Amino acid sequence: MTGFLGVSPADGILFSVSHEIFRTPKNMKWSGSARYATHNRHATHALTEFTGLDPDRFSFDLLLTPELGVDPLAELRKLWQFERGAVPVALVIGGVAYGKFRWTIQKHSSKISCTDAAGNPYVVEVSVELTEYLQDENLTAAVPTTNANNSDQNTAQDGSSAPSGQSSYTVRKGDCLWSIAQKFYGSGGEYRKIYDANRDVIGTDPNRIRPGQTLVIP
Repeated sequence: MTGFLGVSPADGILFSVSHEIFRTPKNMKWSGSARYATHNRHATHALTEFTGLDPDRFSFDLLLTPELGVDPLAELRKLWQFERGAVPVALVIGGVAYGKFRWTIQKHSSKISCTDAAGNPYVVEVSVELTEYLQDENLTAAVPTTNANNSDQNTAQDGSSAPSGQSSYTVRKGDCLWSIAQKFYGSGGEYRKIYDANRDVIGTDPNRIRPGQTLVIP
């Protein structure tokens, strides 16, 4: 797995590469813009005033076909659910989380090259456009903020070594279950172990952890 688009890898669109599956985004474009007000002045040049920032935008294309190990209709349904439900989603590519927090799917378009005998989409190229979604800065990001390859996977964020048995970890700003699992287990995909052991602390949403919470690391 090289990344995902969704609330979590378990229910999102996975970007993955293997001898059976090839599903990665292409034609990626990340853009941002600022707002300025123009104040006209008589007989001289105008003045500009910075008034704020617009949400960032991100777009990419995906090729969906059973020949690449993908069920096109199932993936399109995920996009529809995220878009129509106004669900804030994470975007992770190669272990790097893009954006400050989450994204919402502004729109998507699908070019269906052909269908199967039952009329289901068989070869689909889908274009996805995302708009930046920002929320309470006191909430930590729901996805990793750095590439796991650039950090010591066996060292906790406070510099203490992860024991072989069970220990505790205090959440810091910028942490998420994915990144904590990478540090202790060497794989972000093991985040469910930490969540299952700390449901009473975290609550019903594994993507919402707060600085200061103490988690048991099984």
